[in-house]
Amino acid sequence: MRAEPDLRLTGTAYVDGEELTCRECGNDRALEIHKDGFREIWPAWICCLSCGCGESSKVLTNGLVDAALEARTGRKKPEDSDTFVAEWRGIVWTGEIFPQFLLGDALVAVKALSGQISKDTKAWTRSKKKDAKTRVKAVAGAVAEPVKEKAGAAKKAAKAKAGNAANAAKATALTTAWTLQTGGAGPTTTAKPKSQRCTVKGCRGGMVTLSTKVHSNTGKTSEVKIPCGVCHRSAK
Repeated sequence: MRAEPDLRLTGTAYVDGEELTCRECGNDRALEIHKDGFREIWPAWICCLSCGCGESSKVLTNGLVDAALEARTGRKKPEDSDTFVAEWRGIVWTGEIFPQFLLGDALVAVKALSGQISKDTKAWTRSKKKDAKTRVKAVAGAVAEPVKEKAGAAKKAAKAKAGNAANAAKATALTTAWTLQTGGAGPTTTAKPKSQRCTVKGCRGGMVTLSTKVHSNTGKTSEVKIPCGVCHRSAK
């Protein structure tokens, strides 16, 4: 098993303008480069992280790997890239090295995580407030419904009571009118000859005509005929 690579590439590297790829799968974005042996002219070993295949390179040498290590730019800030442009014995190799971890990377990660936590917290708070409003509205509706029903029942009872009072007032007014026109005469059991006229004022054929507003649809005084309670001729 080989040790840690001397170079771990990310992105596409170029050797004299040609893409450096894996011979087996054609991967060009995740390659590890190992120096193989101690002589500069010996080929370096390339390992593909995609398919796991390894081979001795036909274009990269140990000397070219050393030149890339010396030419690398390194990283000082999280936004920096570690690139290189190396030349060895007329061969030019360009590429980007997998970035090494910096303290700034941790700060960026913490800031990003904090921002995400803040967003999640706000979203959670909004959802809780919405649920609370829904529950309060439901409770208010449950409390208001019985009150509304009681108010409706009370209104109905008051309306019925007012109707009964109005009917009683109409009956009283009718009775008063009857008393005024009949002189307080009540029903009699004394049989009277058919030819004898009724003594009740306004009685015609057993019907008494009253002037009253009680049974008027227009609210004005109108005449109402009712059976005479003295002679009862209308019932005969």
